[in-house]
Amino acid sequence: MPQSAQPGKILRGGEFYSPIQARLSANDVVLSELCQPVARSVPRHEHELAYVTIVLHGHYREGDRGKLDELPPLTAVFNPVGVAHSTVIGPAGASMFTIEFRSESLQELGLQLPDRTTFDGGVGTMLWPGLRLFSSFKNQSTDSLMLEAHVFELLAAITRLHESPEKTPPRWLKRVKDRLHAEFCERLRMRDLAREAGVHPVHLARAFRKFEKRTPGEYQQHLQIRAACELLGKPEWPLAEIAAECGFADQSHFTRTFRRMAATTPLRFRQAVVPKTAVA
Repeated sequence: MPQSAQPGKILRGGEFYSPIQARLSANDVVLSELCQPVARSVPRHEHELAYVTIVLHGHYREGDRGKLDELPPLTAVFNPVGVAHSTVIGPAGASMFTIEFRSESLQELGLQLPDRTTFDGGVGTMLWPGLRLFSSFKNQSTDSLMLEAHVFELLAAITRLHESPEKTPPRWLKRVKDRLHAEFCERLRMRDLAREAGVHPVHLARAFRKFEKRTPGEYQQHLQIRAACELLGKPEWPLAEIAAECGFADQSHFTRTFRRMAATTPLRFRQAVVPKTAVA
């Protein structure tokens, strides 16, 4: 179990004063679920990584030098590197989800994040991509394309850059979709797709959702599940082989994804669509 931070002024990546329930380290971010079960006043401190906090439950206040802002549940706040703050958690405790951005990834992407604390404006600009990340985190998703897309959508919301000016789907979007169709069983990355399109990865993430209403990772999973459904109609194909053929990490990953998208398991789907005489 990850360890919580001890009192101090600067917290390293992955360190927090509240107990850490779970953590996921990815290429671009460190994701942590925190739960403070009782009231607590956290002393003034800084973080070495820029990060977003989403308040999931409870009573949470954050600020500096006695000026604390009330953050009700389902509020997102961005804190840049080196900005000192303190927090107060109420008697009922609080649970939070944090997304820390690795400095080397931000440098690689050429992104300059705001230098001041930014609160969600009440329209969910940061909240929704953050909650999508939380959902992937809780589902133990190992899909790097899915995680990258959610991270880049969140970065787009924070920077307010890479707004999609196109009124109609850009030409490069077809190239990206063609590659997803051709290589849906491969482990693709947002950076690869952005290179194919000739655009910034953050712009790709925002524009793809604008015109396709989903991330490239979700689009890929729909293609994987569709291909799996075709193979499930062939009783000679074992489920484990279908999972491998369609690009899933393992049969468990295949089953979780299939259940989420089709509201049933692969086995039950097969039993429903394959005639009993064919199975026999």
